[in-house]
Amino acid sequence: MNRLSARPQTRPNCSLTMHKHYLFLPVLALIVAGLCLPGLALAQQPASKPATKPATGQPPAAKPAPAKPAPATPATPAPGGALPPNVSDTAIARLFEKPSDIKWVRYFSGRLDDVSGVTISLGSDGAKCRGYLSYAQSRARFRLDGAMSNDKIQLTEYDTRNQRTGLITGKLNGKRIEADWLSRDSTLGLNLQAEEVAVGQVLAAGHCGDNKWANRYIGRYNNARADFVLSRLHNGALYGYLWIEADGKTYPLRGNIDDDGNYEINARQPGGEIPAAIIKGSLKVPQTTDMQWVGSGERRSLKFTLRDNLLIGCYESADYTTSYDALYPRTRCDACNAALDKKVQDWVTRCKSAFAAQKRDATPPNRNALRASAWADVVFWTDDLFCGYLIFTNSWDERTEGLSFNFNLKTGKEILLEDLFIKSFNFKKWMDDYSRKESPKMAKFAADPQFREWLAKDGFPLFAIRREGLEMSTLFHPVYGQQRLLVPYTVLKPYMRKDNPLAEFVR
Repeated sequence: MNRLSARPQTRPNCSLTMHKHYLFLPVLALIVAGLCLPGLALAQQPASKPATKPATGQPPAAKPAPAKPAPATPATPAPGGALPPNVSDTAIARLFEKPSDIKWVRYFSGRLDDVSGVTISLGSDGAKCRGYLSYAQSRARFRLDGAMSNDKIQLTEYDTRNQRTGLITGKLNGKRIEADWLSRDSTLGLNLQAEEVAVGQVLAAGHCGDNKWANRYIGRYNNARADFVLSRLHNGALYGYLWIEADGKTYPLRGNIDDDGNYEINARQPGGEIPAAIIKGSLKVPQTTDMQWVGSGERRSLKFTLRDNLLIGCYESADYTTSYDALYPRTRCDACNAALDKKVQDWVTRCKSAFAAQKRDATPPNRNALRASAWADVVFWTDDLFCGYLIFTNSWDERTEGLSFNFNLKTGKEILLEDLFIKSFNFKKWMDDYSRKESPKMAKFAADPQFREWLAKDGFPLFAIRREGLEMSTLFHPVYGQQRLLVPYTVLKPYMRKDNPLAEFVR
């Protein structure tokens, strides 16, 4: 996700690097978005009501901001005069000294950072632009006061005590707001997009997973099979993998997709650190995609056909001081969905408990201070298996949380390590020994003492089933991302049960 954020890595980023999340970075510049996106961003529904299937995602939004504006003392509105015939919103009218000068009032529904549902009401007298921003879930409301010139808007955000809490800068282009929200101290930037709606529709319920999806494509290369899996997350960020049987490799993918469905993705060598290729293509018509691979002086053309599409479940809530959001796939396996729901709901409960324990006052320094995000990274997906990681991060704890999921889609059961190995095999000790032996081969190991210290302390507590072997993974790290080690099935075969559920891969 492409945000300038004090939140430590709370969302995947739309950049073309493996993990472009970061902690408490200052905002340097705020670039006004110049093109409008077609999607309608709306408020969240429970995760049990999946989003409608989108064709494409949003493009990444640049976050840098102009120099921090000087604090302004908001004018005290002194309404006077009759309202124009086309203005019936008395709340907006009270914001203007002469309500009779109001030329228009308009309403918008959208999202902050492609997740938190907000509604915006704005009025203008031709010079001043004033109104309100409200969170759709919590109904927390902030007053907006600024100006509009040639469709460019700059609105200062105030709380109910008239304290300046943020700045919105961007463009009102036709029926769409494309802007960025910047915190008062310039430490947090969020993308803001909203679509104009008619009076009465402003609180229409939507779903924060509406423009997210997980797609699985199948194809051929060099007379052999190929799988292409992509998940569209926040702000057009793409996660996924590409398996090419002719190469005998699975390439981790990170990239983004624009509003026209064009994607550009970095493919990495197995392990996730060494670049393999740049991949480009289009999902404007999502049923097929022609992929162009350019890497190491080699060009490839691959054609894929959509095999399966999954909707994305989503939870989100935000108010003055707090926000949380969670994105995860909805499979066609009810038991699998129930298990994923439980994992995410438990995390949401922990977030709410943390919010309550911290007791942050509603003051400008605490605006959006407590933030948490969760998302899923699908690393293996076939007709029978669905495997990956749930990643949980927040702004108040340096340590992140994470869980593996390895589902048998036919039976609805999670596959555990106990299901794979014979009883006499101590798989935990064996894998700890294996990781200590293989970790020094990682590129960062020799060059970065902190990296070595982190691996020694946290290890590789997660595992996921892959086509070539069993993958061990660290928890997500704000600087190093997730580090992974692949244990080939040929190495594990002597210790595996004869009736293990991975017989087609263990040969």
